[in-house]
Amino acid sequence: MEVAIAASGNGEPSLRIAFYCNLMGYPKRSAGGVRQWVLTMANALVDRGHIVDVLSEAPRGRFIDEPLLDPRVGRVVLGKGLLANIRLHAYVYRHPGVRVVAALDYYNLRAAKLKRWFGDRVNVTLTQREHLSADRAWRSPSKYRRIASGVRRHFNRADAVVTVSHGLADDLRDNFGVAPAKLVPIYNPAFRKGFEQDAEAPVDHPWLASKDKPVVIAAGRLHHVKGFDVLLEAFAQVRRVRDVRLIILGEGKERAALEQKIHALGLDQHAALPGRRGSVAPWMARSDLFVLSSRREGLPAVLIEALAIGLPVVATRCPSGPEEILEDGRWGTMVAVDDAAALAAAMLDVLGGPPPDRAALRRRAAVFSLERALERYLELWRR
Repeated sequence: MEVAIAASGNGEPSLRIAFYCNLMGYPKRSAGGVRQWVLTMANALVDRGHIVDVLSEAPRGRFIDEPLLDPRVGRVVLGKGLLANIRLHAYVYRHPGVRVVAALDYYNLRAAKLKRWFGDRVNVTLTQREHLSADRAWRSPSKYRRIASGVRRHFNRADAVVTVSHGLADDLRDNFGVAPAKLVPIYNPAFRKGFEQDAEAPVDHPWLASKDKPVVIAAGRLHHVKGFDVLLEAFAQVRRVRDVRLIILGEGKERAALEQKIHALGLDQHAALPGRRGSVAPWMARSDLFVLSSRREGLPAVLIEALAIGLPVVATRCPSGPEEILEDGRWGTMVAVDDAAALAAAMLDVLGGPPPDRAALRRRAAVFSLERALERYLELWRR
């Protein structure tokens, strides 16, 4: 069932698209790649003449992303628990043909169940951003079993399951029984034209504002899956050979453990955790090397952002995403997961090697553009 309220910017019928992932929720729940993805996609879609809503559990007064969202994007308060489910069903009933686009485990499963109630009155697109099989290594067994069971039972109800890398599609097909016909790999729009302009903004950190030594930079949630503990071990080995500094941008529950590790390794004057920053671009632009030390990823936007700056990179061969972005090492150095010695050696090689072809790195980053992602999603929703 198609909804056509007005013509979009290219003359085709406008679609009603609803993002369901608690975008404008509480601070701890609205950080990270999903938040940026929804903000970017929603704003771009209304620019093209489509009707876009965001469905949030948070009360209106807690819409922390309000300043970043185009005022033409609708805000729908669902509440929590049973009330949220009732309001979600009421929203779909009022808008036959709506494209509900979900992200994150909880919202993906609830969105998939809408098909049981509404059938073709709703078009459901689930988006998978994390390598579910790799999550078994760190999730509690009961939570992992619950999520895995939900994926096996409900994902095939959806009209489509978008994965942000081909590796994630392979995992869902091979290990969770998602039908190949449902799986649609679409890279996240991690490359933004304005990102390079952001690089010109000032940085207040003394290691970059008045730079006198090479700086290695990393960024992401301070979480076990990001492998920052291994990065610190590797950096301690690098320090025995070269006088360099390390900055890790981000926030998370592993902060205290990482601070203790920095102290234990004697890196208090050489490694810093400045927290989360609005844009990593100016920090990257003043650094000498970007390192992705993750144990698992989906499609790490921060790695694409480093390429967009023209920064040389070292990344782990984690499942999944880095090998696709770097084309198995063509655009950066790759090492095994959890291998501090190999990571240290790669960092030293890159720091001591010739400068990269920055223009080529930027061209590679442009492959992951908003325009390409939008066309793929719109093609999917119009089918």
